[in-house]
This record gives sequence, C-alpha cells and structure tokens, in this order.
Amino acid sequence: MFETIHSDLKRLSPSSRTSLRSMLSGLLSQGFQAILVFRLFNWLHLRGFSGQPLRFVCERFIEITTGISIPACCSIGKGFRIHHFGGIFFHPTVVLGENCTLYHGVTIGDRGGYGRAATIGNNVLIGAGAKIIGDITIGDNCIIGANAVVTRSMQANTVAIGSPCRFKTRDDKTTIQADPSARPIPRIMDFRGSYKGGGGPDKTVLNSAAQHDPDKVFVMVVYLRQPWDLEFQIPDMARRLGINYTDIPDGSRLDTACLKQLKNIIKTHNLQLIHTHDDKTLLYAWLLSLMLPGLKVMHTCHSHAIQRREDFSSLRGYVGFKLRRRLLTFLMQRYHKPIITVSDDTRQRLVASGLSRSDITVLHNGIDLSVWRPDKGQPVLKQELQVRPDEYLVGTVARITSEKDLPTFYRVVEAVATHMPNVRFAIVGDGYGDELTKAREEVARRNLSHLITFTGHRTDLPDIYASFDIFLMTSITEGMPNTLLEAMAMGIPSVSTAVGGIPELLNHDCGGFLTPAGDAPGLAGHVLNLLSDPQLRNACGEACRQQVNTHFSFSRRVQRMEEYYACFAGLPQSAQEPETLQGGGERD
Repeated sequence: MFETIHSDLKRLSPSSRTSLRSMLSGLLSQGFQAILVFRLFNWLHLRGFSGQPLRFVCERFIEITTGISIPACCSIGKGFRIHHFGGIFFHPTVVLGENCTLYHGVTIGDRGGYGRAATIGNNVLIGAGAKIIGDITIGDNCIIGANAVVTRSMQANTVAIGSPCRFKTRDDKTTIQADPSARPIPRIMDFRGSYKGGGGPDKTVLNSAAQHDPDKVFVMVVYLRQPWDLEFQIPDMARRLGINYTDIPDGSRLDTACLKQLKNIIKTHNLQLIHTHDDKTLLYAWLLSLMLPGLKVMHTCHSHAIQRREDFSSLRGYVGFKLRRRLLTFLMQRYHKPIITVSDDTRQRLVASGLSRSDITVLHNGIDLSVWRPDKGQPVLKQELQVRPDEYLVGTVARITSEKDLPTFYRVVEAVATHMPNVRFAIVGDGYGDELTKAREEVARRNLSHLITFTGHRTDLPDIYASFDIFLMTSITEGMPNTLLEAMAMGIPSVSTAVGGIPELLNHDCGGFLTPAGDAPGLAGHVLNLLSDPQLRNACGEACRQQVNTHFSFSRRVQRMEEYYACFAGLPQSAQEPETLQGGGERD
C-alpha cells in the first residue's frame, strides 16, 4: 500500500520525485485525499476486511467534501492522479491501470444498472466531463477528450473525441509520466474457460495473477463463460483479488463473436503472449495466432485423461473423446515449446499421446502457506452437521464428475461404517449440471444418507478442511490436485488413490496412505487405521504440512512462471532463464 501511495505522490511532482513539497501538496489536494482514503480501504478489502462502519463514514465524508466517489472494491494501479476534484464517480467494478490521470466530472459506470464497468489500461488520460459506459476495454496510452462519451472499446494509442465519440490514432504515442528507465515487460493474456465456482486450476490462475510482480509482467486474465451459467462466480473471485480481469460469453463450439472480442482485447492491451489452460482456450489461441501473426502461445496442461472404450456408455462418446485428444495433440505440437505440465505423470501421458519428452516441462502446483495453515480455519462444518465429540468426520472437496469415482467413495463409507459406526462423511463440491442431484439419489439408494452429507459448493474452505479428521480422495485420474495440496497445507492426514501426480505430492506412510484406484477395501483400511490412532493422525498431519512447505511453495511457482513469460515473449530478464526451457522437468 505504501509503495502505491508513494507512486501516487510522485505524480504530483514535476520531477517525479517525492519531496516534502509534494507531500504537502498531496495532503492539501482534494483529489489526493480521495485517493488516500481509497488506498487504505482497498488494502483492507483485498485482505478480507470490510473496514465498516469506518469505511462508510470516511467514503461519505470524502464524497461530500470533494465530490469524488471511488468504492474500495475498485482496482486501480499505482501512479493515479486526479487533477481537479468534483463530480467523479466510479462503479465498483472499475479496473484502472497504472499512471492514469483524471479531471473533474468523470463518470465510469455500467449500462444503467446491469453489467460491469470498463477495464482501462495504463497511461490513460481522461478529460473533464468524460463518460465511460459499460463493460468495455480502454487500451494503454489512450486519451479521452473533454465531454467525450465512450461506449465502445478503444485500442491502444487512441484518442476519443466528441459525443458520440469518434476515435483517431495518437500522433505522439507518448505515455503519461512513464518511467524512462523502465525496461519492457511481457504482456500476457492468462486464458481459461470454467463454470460455476471453478476448480483447482482456477485458483492457480487467479491467485498467480494477484501475486505477479507488476514490474516484471502485465497479466490480463480472460475467462470464457457460458451465457446460460447463472452461477458463474469467477468475476467475484477476481474482484476480491483486485486483478485485471474480464470474461467473454462463449455460446457455441466455435463462437466467432467471442473470437472477435478476444482479438480486440489483444490489440487493445498490446498483448504478446496467450497462456492457455484447457481444451477450448487451446483451440481459440491457435486460431488467434493465425489471425494475428507474431502472437505467441504457451500452454499449461493441468490434466490429460486417458480413457478406454469401457469407460463410455456409447461408441459415439468414445470416438468423440479420441478425436478431441488427437486434435489437442495436433495443436500442442504446433505451440511454442515447452508445454508446461503440473506433474510428471501428466508429462508421461502427453508423451504417450505423441509429444516429444524434450518439448514438455513440469512446474508443480503450489500453495500459499500464509493462507492455508491450521490456525486459519475453524470446524464450522462439524458444527453445522452437529458432529458429536465422540464422532469423526472424513471428507473430500471435489467437483462431482466421473473422474472423482464417487462410487468407490461410497464403498469406503460402507466398509468403514461396518467397523466404526461413529464416522460421518462429507462431500464438498458441485457438478456441471445435475450431477449433485444424481449423487444424492445414489446415496439414498444405497441407504447411506445418514452417513454422507453433500454440502454443494463452498467458499469457506479453510473452515471445511479444519472440520475434517481425514481427507479422502478416490479419483481415477488427476493432474496435481489443489484440494489435496490445501488439505495437506492445513495439516490434515490424507488417504488417496495413487493416480496422476498424487504420488509426487503425498508420500505413502508419511503424511498419509495411497492405494490403487478403485481399491475401496484398501482405502477403508487406511482410514480406520488413522481414526484408531490419534498419534499417527497427528504425525501424518505434521508430515503433510512439512511436505507442502518444502516442495510446493506458491511464491516460487509464481517466480518461475514470470521467468517463463519473459522467455516465451523473447524479452531479457534479470533472472536466469529457466533450465526447463531447454527440455526436461523441474521439482521444487
């Protein structure tokens, strides 16, 4: 926060230096007073503190005395300056880049009560009386003239004039108060599609964007969303993190309107590199690279399922799966190398699909240990389920999909209940469609409703993990599961199937236990062994925490990704080039 305020103060000095004079000018400037109040409560907001009722009092006081209303949940980069105060109003979803300048009478809002407000780039000047309306994108180095009304996206280095506005290209293309000593940084689109509350990869994408050093990389997070997904929660997650974010409706297998919007975002923000994370973004990025020569593409493969004919109820489904896999392999072979995977197992699967081992590297998922630690959670779920002191709670956190193999989970419940009837079970998560309803029906059919509780999607995961005596995972395929990382970081002893990258994370007999996929008796035996031995549970919990702390640091992962971005974008970097760009893999 103080570094950002320091950058704001520098904008008040002609020499771009902070001095006693600039500090006094700032304290006497109504515009800077409003910025100072925003910075304080935005800092609290990003850390989960509402600041109420003091926030309400201070914001209303600033609004009355200066005529400036900037909600604390806005995202505003450093070097912000308000030249003249009065009549300045921001919608809560405004995203404003670095070194931006505003004059009086500026409104940045939504379209009459619905939708989001604008995402505005770096070094943008907004003249007196200008209005920016709707979920549009304003590129870097733009100038919006006095009294202009902007309702369409603007490409970088553009001037908007008049009402309705018309655009023209800037002649000088100079930045506003730019640091002449600054070296170029890679400009990235972090690109993913998801639904509802998302999953593990979404946490990695969003939290990485929040932790990247803005002096080393510019990241614009772009999500594909289905227009009919009314439970899409990614925008709220992004807003809480204060990152550069937008999402685009994607309503068909190949949505040309979506591609057009993506192309516009790339041009508006001068993006050099698209980082994809799933099948659909993999395809769209390849098409965009054909439309925009020079655009580079990198891909992270979070999971690569290998399924057989017997895994499908119809031949058509199996053939469709095989065709998609062939298309994905074809695309990955044409991407810039290396392909990044989150586990050694995923790399082996890609090699078996036809990729060269030297073209694939491993960058394990990580976890922020300052967030995921035992003292951060309370056993809220135990209280909600009224679990008695003499009872245990075994649970999992997962999307309800066939890969999670819940039938094996149910068989583990049946086996454990035979020997220890005082054990309860919880499944935390939701499905894409009606999977949760069907799962509840199946549990009722098995007469296990008194033992198994489905909670649906939850956002209070530290409290969820703190409620578990054991974390149980029965998946038949995984990449590097974030939920297992989170449980281990919280010090929860874990029992899991030895699939995907899980053996790279959880060591058998040290932190927990592993069995082959589908081995319900083996899983049940390990659960019973842990429940009957408190000392073993404590030792395993401590070993889990230590394993994550030693090998799966999120900050190290973010740093390595910044080095990858610089290398892929072809820019010089202060750090050594990642060894894995020359082939092979790495482990923290």
